[in-house]
Amino acid sequence: MTVQRAAAANLTKQTKKTTKNTPDIILLAIILLIVGFGIIMVYSASFYYATVKGSAPSAFAMKQLVIGSVGIIIMLAVTFKFNYRILSNRILAGGLYVTSLLLSISVMFIGETINGAKRWINLGFTQFQPSEIAKISVVLMLSAYIISHRKEMNKLKYIIRAWLIVLLPTGIVAIENLSSAIVIFFIGTMIIFITSTKVWYYILFGIIAFVLAGGVYYLAMSTEPGTDPNIPIVNKFLKGYRLDRIRVWKDPWIDPKDKGYQPIQSLYAVGSGGVFGVGLGKGIQKLGFLPEPHNDIIFAVICEELGLVGAIVLLLGYTILVIRGLVVAIRASDYFGTLVAVGISTMVGIQVLINVAVNTNSIPTTGMQLPLVSYGGTALAVLLGTLGILLNISTSANIQKVQK
Repeated sequence: MTVQRAAAANLTKQTKKTTKNTPDIILLAIILLIVGFGIIMVYSASFYYATVKGSAPSAFAMKQLVIGSVGIIIMLAVTFKFNYRILSNRILAGGLYVTSLLLSISVMFIGETINGAKRWINLGFTQFQPSEIAKISVVLMLSAYIISHRKEMNKLKYIIRAWLIVLLPTGIVAIENLSSAIVIFFIGTMIIFITSTKVWYYILFGIIAFVLAGGVYYLAMSTEPGTDPNIPIVNKFLKGYRLDRIRVWKDPWIDPKDKGYQPIQSLYAVGSGGVFGVGLGKGIQKLGFLPEPHNDIIFAVICEELGLVGAIVLLLGYTILVIRGLVVAIRASDYFGTLVAVGISTMVGIQVLINVAVNTNSIPTTGMQLPLVSYGGTALAVLLGTLGILLNISTSANIQKVQK
């Protein structure tokens, strides 16, 4: 009996050791599948656009393949050769956080304007959006702060400090990139929500959010088209073109050749796909009707070519990704891992919701990539590196219990 117990104990230790070094295979597989699908769809959506621009039909797809491959290598390196607990160091997390703030501020002065939006910093060989770094920096900084004050997080002053960590980059990023600011805000909301048990805080938050949304809608309906509201500070965030988008969202046909053009063409693409789509590569809207169909609007191309079935399969893939991320959060070996996993899962989920909602005109038009699918350059590599942190957390999480 003693020998049997010793053998069983030894087997348990070996199993735990194996579990610790093995990432969540389902999560890894779904990430790779979505990236592969994205490369195919970028080619389908961009070959006409690339030809018109004087490039090879596969130019955008090949760049997506290269960046995606680099991103996957980074993701795997972070997964297997990194210890995420290092990021719980407040000095390290704070350094990344401050750097992201400085980069986000610098966009206002040295940023490059593309399609009317100043979001990018040009490094010569590539461009990148500091907001992508701001997203993961908020996850890490907020998580590091919370684990340092875990016992005090039911006290109002500590919750206010946590909110300041979220609201500072949200406000800075919102000046030039409202969609990314919304993502940062929701990331912080979710992390703080699971930290504090004071429900009334969130009831109050919901009331404030409802009042603010109503106020924004009122400004959009009462302000002259193309003009900023005559309210100091507010007009820094709610510029005239943003209020125009709210009016156009209500009725795209009031400006079908300008502000309403993209939502109208997107709805045409989504509606013409039917149940099974017109066939991969056979879409019409990408042939000069949808602006840059390989970017933020690629979900409309997917709906047209692969139909409702294709869209549902893709959304199911994202659902699995987010759920597996939350499973990692539940099974994480430490509280920091839980918070970071929740933040990263929220980041992906809210970006998908915003992109799909914009493509179907469920919310006003705003620039938001479809994660791992839209043509993205450095944004794709940064996101894959971020998902590498999630996979790294899964290597020390007991995922097998959930699978059983």
